[in-house]
Amino acid sequence: MEALSIKEIVKAVNGILINGNEDTIITSVSTNSKEIHKDGLFVPIIGERVDAHNYINNAFENGAAAVFTCREIKDIREDKNYIRVEDTLKSLQILASYYRDKFQIPVIGVTGSVGKTTTKEMIATVLESRYKVIKTAGNMNSQIGLPLMMFQINKTDEIAVIEMGMSEFGEMEILSAIAKPTIAVMTNIGVSHIAQLKTQENIRKEKLNIINEFNNSSILYVNGNDKLLNEIHQYTEIPQNTVTIDISEVTRNKLNQSLVYSYGTNKGCNYSASNINTVGNGTRFHYKSKNEMEEVELGVLGEHNVFNAVVALAIGEHFKVPLKDAKESLKAYRPIAMRGQIEEVRGIKIIDDTYNASPDSIKSGISMLLEMPLVKRRAAVLADVRELGEHSYQLHYEVGEFIAGKNIDLVVTIGVEAKAIVKAIENKDKKIQTASFDENFDAIKYLKEYLQMGDAVLIKGSRGMHTEEIVKAIKEEIVS
Repeated sequence: MEALSIKEIVKAVNGILINGNEDTIITSVSTNSKEIHKDGLFVPIIGERVDAHNYINNAFENGAAAVFTCREIKDIREDKNYIRVEDTLKSLQILASYYRDKFQIPVIGVTGSVGKTTTKEMIATVLESRYKVIKTAGNMNSQIGLPLMMFQINKTDEIAVIEMGMSEFGEMEILSAIAKPTIAVMTNIGVSHIAQLKTQENIRKEKLNIINEFNNSSILYVNGNDKLLNEIHQYTEIPQNTVTIDISEVTRNKLNQSLVYSYGTNKGCNYSASNINTVGNGTRFHYKSKNEMEEVELGVLGEHNVFNAVVALAIGEHFKVPLKDAKESLKAYRPIAMRGQIEEVRGIKIIDDTYNASPDSIKSGISMLLEMPLVKRRAAVLADVRELGEHSYQLHYEVGEFIAGKNIDLVVTIGVEAKAIVKAIENKDKKIQTASFDENFDAIKYLKEYLQMGDAVLIKGSRGMHTEEIVKAIKEEIVS
């Protein structure tokens, strides 16, 4: 983070310095009192269960120089800076937006129901062959995480690749005002968070707010294989805009001013992949754009990763990264932990995709499992997908229908909702062995008896299902 003075911070957030020295310099911002750095600003967030104002003194003990507060402070330390604000979260966001404006660099915002992280990683991988790139770390893509991520930009960075997630109405508008992306990528419109947003059209409308801060030279890349996203491309391509989409007037005005490119495998995509083939534990395809056509090899499996690679290559082309360099970068790319990472332990191939799950990402995971070479038996261990609301049973059932008839030997489910997956398989395909459990512990006991050398197993579920426990057990218990 580039240094900010207390005076500058107070002015940016329209706060009041109730104690301290306005010339004090701040070099970091944190919402965690345990992780605060020396000369840091502590922002106490008021949550549903915990009010972090209770940890202000802890933050000071750990080196903080200043704090935001929207509470009355009884015991003020004379050597520390206290900035009174109306709302600590909003002030964090306002300050992050102010800080972002200090840098005239391209910011690539990535959103979508599935594949945000992998797409972000692949884009960054391509751009890093030529530029100094800063990218979202971990899961810092929320109303709290994204502002903190913006403070990590410094004057030596040339491009930022920022992941932007949302789960409720109005959230993307807030994130867009903070990150102000100059380029945006929309990977797909699935059913994640449909319990809150009710329809996929609402999800699209909310996610499209990512362009609300676009300028006249901004570009939106959309997945042309996704029906709802392809409608955005058609809207901008067809004269008189005969395609209608439900978006806000602000977004519509931005969309009418922007370049919109599609990517995928469908005819009419501006950037496309064809002749997709599995080669060992990797994938080959032909990449085609207006200016380039080349065979590309990835070190990862799955058609979904081809889509991610295509948009990464397209953005690399925009920034004049030589295709030769971009190809080499993507060939060397490997998934980050818990996101489709493949590991072989004593003859059992494990696809660890336990970070999170949606119905669409489970289907992508199943496709990866099917593409695994030199495998005797294929097993899928699938836990509940949460936040599907009234659609939960049907969406889990559709996952089972997707699996039925495919070359899968065993499907194990964990949780109440995921039992619908087994129900569909039992109704459609009696050849696939199935088992359902309420707890990870029971599934582990079952897998311990089942798995053997030569098997491949996919493990996937919502974050709250803690399916990483199953991966750990397979590595430490089942194959030991």
